[in-house]
Amino acid sequence: MALWMTWTITSAASAGESVDDVEGAVRAFDRSVQQILDRFPATSGVPAAVLRDAARDIRTRMLSDGRAAVERGERWSAAAGEVDVTLVPRDGDSPG
Repeated sequence: MALWMTWTITSAASAGESVDDVEGAVRAFDRSVQQILDRFPATSGVPAAVLRDAARDIRTRMLSDGRAAVERGERWSAAAGEVDVTLVPRDGDSPG
């Protein structure tokens, strides 16, 4: 199921993109977290270990609760520390 995904790491960055499924959302999220860790290792305001722990928690929740919600056609959001993610099932190209 196609999704619109948004994520925010409060002191570092935020983005949104269209993905094919929950696994695609997890891959996009992981890429973004890694880019932040590579680009701003000491200046993002989020210590690397804290960001990694929050990302691990969000990733696990995306693959369980997030997947179940979008399969029901529901919007899903989660937060851990300074990390927020939202998944929105989509029809067509808009985030709805």
